[in-house]
Amino acid sequence: MKSAASSLKKGEKLLLFSVFVISLCGIVYELVLASLASYLLGNPVLQYSITIGFFMVAMGIGSYLSRFISRNLLRAFIYIEAALGLVGGISVAVLMFLFSFESSYYLLHVFFLLVVGVFVGLEIPLVTRILKEYGSLREVIARVLSLDYLGGLAGSLIFPLVLFPYAGRYLTSLAVGCMNITVAIVIVAKMKYSSRSRLDYLFPVASLLCLVILMMSSSQMSSLINKRLYFDDIVFSKRSKYQEIVLTRSADDFRLYLDGSLQFSTYDEYRYHEMLVWPALCATRAENKVVLIMGGGDGLAAREVLKDNRVKKVVLVELDPDIIHLAKENSTFRRINNNSLRDSRVEVVVGDAFDYIRKCKERFDVIIADFPDPHDEALSRLYSHEFYQLVKKNLKNGGIFVTQSTSPFSARHAFWCIHRTVKEVFGSAIPYHVYVPTFGDWGFVMAPAVSPMRANIKGLRYFSVETFEQSRHFPLDSSEISVRINAFNTPILYRYYLKGWRNVD
Repeated sequence: MKSAASSLKKGEKLLLFSVFVISLCGIVYELVLASLASYLLGNPVLQYSITIGFFMVAMGIGSYLSRFISRNLLRAFIYIEAALGLVGGISVAVLMFLFSFESSYYLLHVFFLLVVGVFVGLEIPLVTRILKEYGSLREVIARVLSLDYLGGLAGSLIFPLVLFPYAGRYLTSLAVGCMNITVAIVIVAKMKYSSRSRLDYLFPVASLLCLVILMMSSSQMSSLINKRLYFDDIVFSKRSKYQEIVLTRSADDFRLYLDGSLQFSTYDEYRYHEMLVWPALCATRAENKVVLIMGGGDGLAAREVLKDNRVKKVVLVELDPDIIHLAKENSTFRRINNNSLRDSRVEVVVGDAFDYIRKCKERFDVIIADFPDPHDEALSRLYSHEFYQLVKKNLKNGGIFVTQSTSPFSARHAFWCIHRTVKEVFGSAIPYHVYVPTFGDWGFVMAPAVSPMRANIKGLRYFSVETFEQSRHFPLDSSEISVRINAFNTPILYRYYLKGWRNVD
């Protein structure tokens, strides 16, 4: 009698622990699929909302379907765990590989959400019914739900703090899949149930072996997936804490991609960076200039600033230390940026630009914002009314601010939204644009409205005062239109941006 009771207690503990593990896995599947959709398609608010919505519906369907499983509950649970681990584990690899087939990507995304969600929805009802053998229903439900919620909390913390920064999406999905399958294998090995067969061992073990092989060949798989996402040879690839960094090469053309978005091509980046930097440098009369660059961790904007011998000091604020390390240490990058981040005049600050400008006591002659495009709400704050007020506070008298402002042709509403927001804060602003072959028509906003002065500048390939004056003319299809101001409480900019680029695509 004692050994039977002891056996039952061990079985109960094992099942309750499995509740914690499967809950952790379930929330990580949801987060990794949502983050992947956000990475590939942009607009995190929309992607997370859609992912959560479909996942919750699928869980509800799974819970309902569990009522039709009436016999061999433990065996059914084992197969569900193994199947969930296999499908959830390979989901990221399949979705990333097939992303180039744009017409089918979202259907596949929803398919994986539904399948994984249904399996997750089946788990808790089945475990609860199995655990009824170990105690009253009231106690079982209380224990199961408590561990379910704790597992959800653990997964929601482990994913952003550990798994995503250090393993990335691909390895995370495989590792979590292995956890689900391991639960199935342990239950097969440790618990007694009727109708046991060899397949009960074989299916989980074969599924686990499949995921382990994919994990061991992660380098080859990542290379294969990246070839689907990028046209050129990949010479550098790394998952940083904040983003996916990829450097490609085609002949003498090097291109930097962050989270799949092109940041520059050496074929024509000089057009962009000269027009970003030199109008502002030439518009201020200050000698011994102190310049702040926010973003621009690649060092290309700093390279242009340092060509001005009137610049005394440059402060560069970049969020991602891996970008800074690449720009300082990679031989290709150092050649492209002319060792700008190793210059004695440059002070590099690793941190969030918004936080830096909010706390900064120093004032600058020129402030340059070289941020990624405002394709989500988080980036949109760096183009907000509140942010520009902080920028204005940190400018010296006669100081100039300039920001890249996306394409006035492809994202017309977004460009003029940035212009109107800057103008609202500074009282006046100059919109201008330049054609960059790899980007298309690209825009900037400078404030206040002060025309650049002529300067004898060596080493420039595109910018001149005459070129700048021409760049202030906008044709009818990209001329100013009525838009709202972008602010913290009304972050309209990223919606303008996504709407514009969606129409282009």
